[in-house]
Amino acid sequence: GWTSHSQYETERERLRQDMAPVYARFKGMSAQQLAADPKATEIGQRLFLNNCAQCHGSDARGSKGFPDLTQPPAARLATETPEQIAAVIVDGRTGVMPPMGAAVGNADDIRNLANYVLSLSGSPHNDVAAQLGKAKFVACVACHGADGKGNKAVGAPNLTDKYWLYGWGEQAIVAQIVNGRTNVMPPQGRLLTPEQVQVLAAYVWGLSQPARVAGR
Repeated sequence: GWTSHSQYETERERLRQDMAPVYARFKGMSAQQLAADPKATEIGQRLFLNNCAQCHGSDARGSKGFPDLTQPPAARLATETPEQIAAVIVDGRTGVMPPMGAAVGNADDIRNLANYVLSLSGSPHNDVAAQLGKAKFVACVACHGADGKGNKAVGAPNLTDKYWLYGWGEQAIVAQIVNGRTNVMPPQGRLLTPEQVQVLAAYVWGLSQPARVAGR
């Protein structure tokens, strides 16, 4: 019998069939070619607005807790290449930082560590507190590395750059250390066809690669 879900699936299948000739033209094209193709860009932008903009913003610059997709690929945790972007679109991603307050020490220890973390990126900080907090960074090394440059394999961000997903400053970092953080990007694989994923991934990749898209 009729259900709203069955009607949705019917309309979705009809749209797929209507778009099949368009996507057929994109088959075999590289991400760079797709990102430079006006029609692929138009479709990619539409897919982005329908599926990604609610978190990353219509301009893809994100907000607190949602990454800026226009920033340099090296600043990202898991989406430097089109293939990595496609995998995250399909499978989603979960990032977890456990609460570390007990491992670091008392409130002063935590504030000192926060200032040391700020010092790694040259951000404004208290020099004396940073020196006192350096030894406490041992609690962070397993994920962020001794140099603070992070580990993309486990989703630990680079603490030496100036990209702060949850805001910067002593108070923000203290909150992260004490409370930890869990962030989830839901998988979109069931909502998008492989052809749509290919075009969307190329569009997202191109947002941070304007020079390469332009062929410079």
